[in-house]
Amino acid sequence: MKADSFRLIGMIGSLQQQRFATAVLQSHPQYIEHLVRSFFMRSWSEDKDVHTVDDITAVAKSAGMNEKEIEDCFAAMKTDTVKSLLKDVTEEAAERGAFGAPTTFWHENGENEQMFWG
Repeated sequence: MKADSFRLIGMIGSLQQQRFATAVLQSHPQYIEHLVRSFFMRSWSEDKDVHTVDDITAVAKSAGMNEKEIEDCFAAMKTDTVKSLLKDVTEEAAERGAFGAPTTFWHENGENEQMFWG
């Protein structure tokens, strides 16, 4: 557990990481699984920060992204399109009962949906 997890979660938050991931999902979806895993591993297994430009760049590189792709996603994450998409997904998650991260929803051919947290 991080030494000051309250500061990281409660004060710094994860908005920048979420916007970056949303930009990746829009323009380079082939990296999204590796990117999200890299954020998680860097933060919780390696006990390293994930909130600065340098941190996010390191995460993106470890997910296999090149400099141009990373630069494009940093630019895209500042757009109204990415901000709006993230807001919509966040609202949908809350409506479906999500209350923290990571939350995933599983289903069998569109039926028997279940939510898993943690």
